[in-house]
This record gives sequence, structure tokens and C-alpha cells, in this order.
Amino acid sequence: MDFIKDMKLDEFAEFLCLAITNEKKDKIYLQYLSMLPLLIRADKYMSFEKFYDDFTGANIDLRPADEIIKEAEEIQRKQNGS
Repeated sequence: MDFIKDMKLDEFAEFLCLAITNEKKDKIYLQYLSMLPLLIRADKYMSFEKFYDDFTGANIDLRPADEIIKEAEEIQRKQNGS
């Protein structure tokens, strides 16, 4: 662990953020593993990547609401054949 003493502050901060992120991901993975049998039994299997994105909110669309509404209306128009 002597290499930590030799790190610059910005390197240490990056290292610490990475460690926290990995610890968080490990905990979420354990939750995924505990829920996996239930997901399979309910025929709702999903990959860990999708589970992680759903759990952390990484897949939330951050576009302005108007843009999302326009896209939804366009999809609805195409489905109705207009």
C-alpha cells in the first residue's frame, strides 16, 4: 500500500472514486444474484448490465420533456398508420 503514499492528490481522488464505484457495483451485483432466481421464475430475466442501469437510473432519458413528447407522438402516429 506504499504506492498510495506516492500518489498525487488528483490521482488519489480518482483512485478513491473508482474504489467506491466498484464497491457499489459489487453490492448491486449481490442484490442481482439474490433476485435472479425470482426473475427467471417470473420469466423476467435481465442481464446484470440492464439490472445495474435500471437500479442506478443510468438509463433515464435526460432530454427535454418536449423532445421526448414529440418522439412519443411520432411513434404513436406511425403505429396508427397516419
